[in-house]
Amino acid sequence: MGEGKRIKENYKISGARKFIATKMKESLRDYPQGTGSSEISVDKVLELKNELKKQNSNVSMTSIFVKLVAEALKKHPVMNSALIEDEFFIYESINIGVGIGLDDGIMMVVVKEAQNKDIFQISDELQTMISKLKAKKLPFDCMMDSTFTVSNMGMLGFEQVTPFLNPPETGILGIGTTKKKYVIDNNDVATISNMACFNITVNHAAIDGLHGGLFLLTLKDILADPKSYVGL
Repeated sequence: MGEGKRIKENYKISGARKFIATKMKESLRDYPQGTGSSEISVDKVLELKNELKKQNSNVSMTSIFVKLVAEALKKHPVMNSALIEDEFFIYESINIGVGIGLDDGIMMVVVKEAQNKDIFQISDELQTMISKLKAKKLPFDCMMDSTFTVSNMGMLGFEQVTPFLNPPETGILGIGTTKKKYVIDNNDVATISNMACFNITVNHAAIDGLHGGLFLLTLKDILADPKSYVGL
């Protein structure tokens, strides 16, 4: 401990914090991870959120991202997977885990079978689970069985993040804050666009960085026309 450091308090971690610590140790110990990032325009997503929010107040950027990621995973099923010991599982169910920041750490709620739900169903379900989680009344089952995780860190102001995998999942998507930036097209014309950094981490023991890159390219196409993918 050292004699030159005065201690304000000390305690053993337990509960949620201990669970998170165990998962993160497992993640970095057992999973060779690599992260790739791409800045993508979210102009159309913001427009869609404002439009849909008039019909359902529970619609948020996060709920839209959950739906759009599920649509991208349908096109890249190898990303919706897990390597458990030496057996590789590709899941038919697309269960999107969503990280929710609480005082004692980031906890998970899981939107199950997201591929079969429209944006309003996902938005309502997500808001209900978050409210119950904050009230410590969320059933444990609603925090389990994710096949892919989305961590939207935009509200914290992070532009770029390096998300750690949530074992045994093969992929996790971290989303940075949205900022207006100049974008120069192929004709050297500059426009102002709302840009966000999308960061995909993959388990290199299960797949290659190529798969993460292809997934991001598909997600970029979906983000350019999100209204076609929200199930309405």
